[in-house]
Amino acid sequence: MAIFGRGMFIALAGLLAAQVHAQPYAGPGGVFVCKSSGYQQNYCEADTRGGVTMTRQISNSACIQGRTWGYDRRGVWVAQGCEAEFMLGQRMPPPMSLQIVHCESNDYRQDYCRVDTRGGVRLRRQTSSSACIRGRTWGANGGGIWVSDGCQGDFAVGGGWDPGAPPQQSVFMPERTVRCESNGDRTVRCDVDTRGGVRLAAQLSSSACIQSRTWGWDRAGVWVSNGCRADFRIGGWYR
Repeated sequence: MAIFGRGMFIALAGLLAAQVHAQPYAGPGGVFVCKSSGYQQNYCEADTRGGVTMTRQISNSACIQGRTWGYDRRGVWVAQGCEAEFMLGQRMPPPMSLQIVHCESNDYRQDYCRVDTRGGVRLRRQTSSSACIRGRTWGANGGGIWVSDGCQGDFAVGGGWDPGAPPQQSVFMPERTVRCESNGDRTVRCDVDTRGGVRLAAQLSSSACIQSRTWGWDRAGVWVSNGCRADFRIGGWYR
């Protein structure tokens, strides 16, 4: 009868653990959780050929496709503290037809153009003076294309697999609080470096502060209108 020493047992256990970790989290139609611990980037292996949909955000840190989560042929990646539940789509042949969709962000506000994106989305032609950068000022999910910060462009939709924006190295910008106030109905812009993102920290006015309606932000700073007065938290991780 063979007798295993302690060292051999530990090595065997480690090998089995590595094999388990290497297996996909889920197959088509499955649901799993992927977590970024300590604001570090994490990669969860999965069969993504049918697409990926975020079904529930678990973390306080925002989970934004193309910024703090995304996917490619090998699996799902998360970063900047994003923890969420993801559902894998059923594998199906990509749409063969190719269509051109025009989507534009007016007045630097975010807009959403609904279209079937399962066959992939690519920026074909930028029509604005404001830059259209995937993952920053435009992106796509299962329901359509979003644009922001003045991006306007023609997008090629369909025609085959589109892996989306690959994960990139994140950079941290120290956080700070900035107050921006609209007195009356005036629109006021507060110049600030927003590369790390902007979050509403505390509303100070009786008038509602609603993102994309009475406040918003772009690369030049934060804007408020219609009496919105608030403290905003600026900074964090960005790519």
